Amino acid sequence: MALFIGALLAVVILVVAGDCKPKYDLTESAFTAKMTRRIDASPTKNTPIVFDLLLTNIGNDYNAKNGKFTTRIAGTYVFSLSLMSKSSPSKIAFGCLQKNGKEQLCVWSNGNNTKEMSSNMITINLKKGDVVDNVLKAGNNYALNNYGQAGYCSFTGFLLYPEVSVLEKLFKTIDTLSK
Repeated sequence: MALFIGALLAVVILVVAGDCKPKYDLTESAFTAKMTRRIDASPTKNTPIVFDLLLTNIGNDYNAKNGKFTTRIAGTYVFSLSLMSKSSPSKIAFGCLQKNGKEQLCVWSNGNNTKEMSSNMITINLKKGDVVDNVLKAGNNYALNNYGQAGYCSFTGFLLYPEVSVLEKLFKTIDTLSK
């Protein structure tokens, strides 16, 4: 018990002295990324959708090189997926948001000789290390359209409520008391 109290006192002293600041805020995670190219689906396997241009990336949880959001903070998140179909009677935008490789929601946008946009949104509970990404479904008639930097195809996510651990609550209380 004396060892625990001693360790707790050392943490309090470090926090009050300002020497123990977390690298990232434990309650902030938000990003918006847009796609800068067009994609045609593979006929046989799902094609990853990589939203390669970051507009916001608070917490650096979204990777614009591989299109994956990796959860750093456990909690409840909101994600939005917007896709635009090609202007063609045979090219349909059919993409799905996945959690750890399992479909959670999809977006369908039928071109019908005009460009059409569709969006979908989800609120989802994530654990630390969970991965959220998007795929263009396999098939000969699936494609995504985009005009350079316009951002017609985009992916947004943010932390709505963090799942706070006992240790994080303790640090937050100590920080509040030290002010």
